[in-house]
Formats: sequence, structure tokens, C-alpha cells
Amino acid sequence: MTKPVLICPDDPSLLDRLAGQSLGLRVAPSADVAATVEAVRRQNGLFRLLVEADEPLAAVKPNHAWRGLPVDLMVPSAGRFADLAGRLDEVRSLGITVCLPIGGTGLRDARTLASLGIRTRLGLDGMPDWDALGDLMTYALLELVAHAPIEPFQTIADHSRTDARTTDWSSALFDDPLRFLHLSADGRIALSRRDLLNEEFVGDLAMLGSPALAEAQQARSEAWRQLFLDDHPCARCPGFRLCRGRYAEGDAKGAGMAEGCAGFFTEMAGVLEQRWLRPEARPW
Repeated sequence: MTKPVLICPDDPSLLDRLAGQSLGLRVAPSADVAATVEAVRRQNGLFRLLVEADEPLAAVKPNHAWRGLPVDLMVPSAGRFADLAGRLDEVRSLGITVCLPIGGTGLRDARTLASLGIRTRLGLDGMPDWDALGDLMTYALLELVAHAPIEPFQTIADHSRTDARTTDWSSALFDDPLRFLHLSADGRIALSRRDLLNEEFVGDLAMLGSPALAEAQQARSEAWRQLFLDDHPCARCPGFRLCRGRYAEGDAKGAGMAEGCAGFFTEMAGVLEQRWLRPEARPW
């Protein structure tokens, strides 16, 4: 198994215990990026900097040390575009990806930023407004007017299949347990960001590279197959090959489907078919 990327906080006591790893480092906007990157690269590789801001994008002062680095800027919203307008060229020049929640103004902000040439990523945790998400998905995948990619739709489009096999796009959200592990400051290991926040750990740093950890990763990666064994309603959904039960929530009654995910992923399958027939519709 390929060595996974470790998504971890910028904690010196933790980083001192890591060597020979690829790191996705969670940092504050005020972090001394040059010093942090230098320290990481002494012993490890840098996968991405995950800059976590509490303020809207319009209130975050861009750090020119981000230029040339793989940076995800996580913000609660874009904020007032009147405040952002004068800095759009600066934001674009840094080449960062702006990460937004699916709640609040996140969907609207993602579309606006993408239309302005700024790459965006949506975190698809929780139950979104499925109709609004469907509108954004259609824009992301079929809109002929040039715009920047919106993740995870870009990854879904790039990896979707024309046969009946399922499409795994969890890596776009750093949620693939075979490729990403999430660490707490004290070195405990979780298989997803959600598990980390819920303090559901499978081990600690001593388990890195162990058969026991590999088994846990593989089991989580293939957990969607259990839906077929349980005859879960999600397994009979026409959108399952794209969703893979992400919204099953362990509800044997298929509550996730009742909230609209079935219609959304079925619609996405149709949009992807249109995209396959219209290669000129790819503006990037």
C-alpha cells in the first residue's frame, strides 16, 4: 500500500515525531509560512498547506509566501465582494484554492469565485440544499463560459466511468482512508476529518505502516459494499455509482435518500453523460 498523506496540525511537538512522511499541514493565516515549510521539508514532504481562517475571504490578507506553494485557504464565506473586488488579481496570482462550506452562502460564493477564475473546493459534509447544489454542479460541468474548476465536481468528472462501476472521488476532499490519515496534536490517527473531530481514533503514530492500520484503512475504504449485503435502499439507488452511500448515515430506511441525495446523484449521472458527448464543453 502506498504511504498515505498525513493531515496534521502545525504543532512542533508532533512534527518532531514525524520523518519521511508526506504532510498536509493545517496552519493559521498568520503562520510564518516560509519558516514552517522549511521546517517540514527538513524531514518530510509537503503535500499541501491547509490554511484555516475564521474570517471571510474578503477579510483575509493574502500572504505572498503562499505563491508557488500548494495552498488551500479554508474560509466560512467569500464575504462582501465589494471588499474583495480590488484584490481579485492578487488572489488569482497566488494560485490558491478557496475552500467553502456547503451551508450559508458557500454555494453562491463558489460559483462567483469560479466565474472570476479562482479555483474552489466545497466540503460536502452534512445535508446540503440539494436543488442549489444541483444547479452549481450543472454549472461546474456543463457551463460553456470559461471558469475555474469547482471541486469535487472536477474530480468526479475526470474519474467518472461510462460503465456501471462506481466512482471514488473521496480523494478530492482528502477523505480517502487509503490516501489520507488525519492526526491529532498528540499523534492519534483518525481515518477521516469527521472521525478526528469526533475523536474516533484507530491508533497512534506507532501504528504507521502496520498491518493492523492497513486493515482498518482497507475496511473503511470498502465499507460501502456492506450496503449491498444489508439490502440498504441506497444500494438500489440509480445514483449509487457516484454517491457510494456517502449519505446513507447508517440509516436502514434510507433517510439520506429522502433528503434529496438520490435525485442529486441521479441528475449528476445524466449531466456527466451530456459532458461525455460534449468534450468542447470543458472550459479548463
